[in-house]
Amino acid sequence: MADANEQSQSTSTSLAQRFGFWVGTIGSLITIVLTVWNTHTKNEIDRREADLKGLEVQLKQRATSVEESKERVERYKWVLSLLPSLTDADVTKRNFSIALVRLALTRQEAEQLFSGLQLSSNQELRRAAQQGFESIETQEITRLVLQINANSADERKRAVATLEREYSSSPASISLVLDLYKPNRISTLSPSGLINGLYFLSVTDPQAWTSTSVKAARDAIAEISKQKVGPQTRAAIEKLEQLLNSLETS
Repeated sequence: MADANEQSQSTSTSLAQRFGFWVGTIGSLITIVLTVWNTHTKNEIDRREADLKGLEVQLKQRATSVEESKERVERYKWVLSLLPSLTDADVTKRNFSIALVRLALTRQEAEQLFSGLQLSSNQELRRAAQQGFESIETQEITRLVLQINANSADERKRAVATLEREYSSSPASISLVLDLYKPNRISTLSPSGLINGLYFLSVTDPQAWTSTSVKAARDAIAEISKQKVGPQTRAAIEKLEQLLNSLETS
């Protein structure tokens, strides 16, 4: 009887151990499955959030593009309203309208417009187109002239090189550089800017000079000479004077 009880107890213990083993195994499997599922769910949520953010960015970009398109259309409509005044007999009004067109359009847009106007059969429109191109060039020259006095040495060098390469035959470039040496502006020039302007003037095309610009250059030299100048500035002045002397004797 004792053996039977012992056997029964042994069987019960064995079953309990097996049950515990399977419960533990199943629990571990459930934990693994839940972990995998949670990871998958999180990744799916992250992916959907990323998709939503990407869609939001695309929608914002499209909205910005639509607004930019509307803005361009409004600018173009306004410029179109100015075109009749480009042939106005009043020179001041005509020049003012060209200036407004330049302010309203980017450089590329303005160049495209003036290129189209040059093909017009209307002589006044062709003349306005030429004035428009001159205003574009003047604006670019003005930017470069201001940069020859920039804080950055690289920026100054690039500006002088571009002026020398592309605008050495431009009377406008000579005039705008000479304006830097007027009494009310010369104090704003750094030593580098002062020398850069003199250097550019000395390498310009003699044919681009007028009697007015020659006089302005002489006045500029006189204004510079009032200051304490170093050997580099003196050398730059002498080089410019050589050009001026050759112009006055030719």
